[in-house]
Amino acid sequence: MTKNNQSGQSTIEFIFTFAFGVSIILIVFTTAINYATGYLVHYATFMASRVYLTSDVHSGTISSPRGGRTEAAEDTYKKYMLSVFNVPDSGFKINEASGNMSGGEYLTVGARTIFDLKMDVVGKVTGQSKLELVSESFIGKEPTRSQCANRTCFAITGSDRCDNSFDITLYDDGC
Repeated sequence: MTKNNQSGQSTIEFIFTFAFGVSIILIVFTTAINYATGYLVHYATFMASRVYLTSDVHSGTISSPRGGRTEAAEDTYKKYMLSVFNVPDSGFKINEASGNMSGGEYLTVGARTIFDLKMDVVGKVTGQSKLELVSESFIGKEPTRSQCANRTCFAITGSDRCDNSFDITLYDDGC
């Protein structure tokens, strides 16, 4: 004699399907949050790198001391308050420029951030694994504002020296 009672079968199927569906939704949600956080960190790193590379004392020379630019870059990075997304400020670092660098080494001057993010919200699918992510903004040597001004002045007037008698407006267009 066989018993063909299947009451409760749909409940079990619903529980398994619901658990699987919720897991997929949480994985997609966490991945989206990680992508958004990564983009924000990369933007903050880029902006800090740009501040570091473009700040100068308006002397017009590459080797001039440009005091305070590291602090200005760190302040720019901290303005994005990435600690809200569990990204500590301690992972941010400036790759300093030095006077005796080769051209290839100078291309690595800029900012870098290393941070960890959880792979899933619940911690049950991937355990407590974390992703180590790196955001680098080595945008190379950008000209100082003085160099930019000198180039613009030379292009307009044909002279290296511009003073207040010229009716021109200089702006940062990336030279």
